[in-house]
Amino acid sequence: MNCFICGKPFSEIEFNKEIIPYCSSCDLYIRKTQSKPTESYKSEFWEESDYSEFTGTDFTDKRVQDLVLTFESWYSYFKPFLNHKKTILDIGSGTGVSCILLEKKGYNVIGVEPDSKNAQLINSKLKFGRCINCYFEDFKTEKKVEVIWITHVLEHLPSPDVLLSKCKEWLAPNGIICIAVPDCENPDMLKNSLTNPYHRYHFTKNSLRKMFQKCSYDVIKCDSLATMNRTKRRIHKVIRNAKLSNFSRITEPYYPFKLTSDKDGYEIRCVIK
Repeated sequence: MNCFICGKPFSEIEFNKEIIPYCSSCDLYIRKTQSKPTESYKSEFWEESDYSEFTGTDFTDKRVQDLVLTFESWYSYFKPFLNHKKTILDIGSGTGVSCILLEKKGYNVIGVEPDSKNAQLINSKLKFGRCINCYFEDFKTEKKVEVIWITHVLEHLPSPDVLLSKCKEWLAPNGIICIAVPDCENPDMLKNSLTNPYHRYHFTKNSLRKMFQKCSYDVIKCDSLATMNRTKRRIHKVIRNAKLSNFSRITEPYYPFKLTSDKDGYEIRCVIK
């Protein structure tokens, strides 16, 4: 088996008492069992996933506030690159949190979601946008979009580079792509990702940069973000509840996450064009 980024054969390394394929050139890990990847991608995950607890809400319910906080953190990170941009294509809409909350912020949103039930529930909450029930491979649009939003999707795909290539068909000149994936430079996150049966690839910043370069994209921003510790998170929760949210946003703009240069990241966020 060869690395889809550099073309070199995967070697094998031991991690957590398990032998896994690894490309040392790209710092990329891959799921060991890769039989019939396309068929599996288009059946197993979408047949077995259940977002009914979250999808179909307007995300004001307390039980979904962790999703809202994660979205707000994404938005704070990507917002400086969204100036004067209005059209956003959300690939892999899932629970619909990005579609619905981006629309509430005034963006014209199109979602792409393989699960028909999820797409229907998301559409029941969108006022102006729409969520299209299809795989990204089958998505077509005549109008270019200014932003493509891809959060926790690339790790599921048998060929992430194919999605990045398709994005060029949809992206307007000077458009950007906003990406988030698990940070597998963190050994704990790598362990979690390896045990997730729906994660095919396990990315580091190095492997992402090499993949973007292969697909002829420029990296505008790329960072690891870790979860804030419990004490600091509670302090900022109190500050925000006390209507001092501006102070919290200035000091911790990505709450409940923070930038990190240590190998303790929860996820990697990137902006490319």
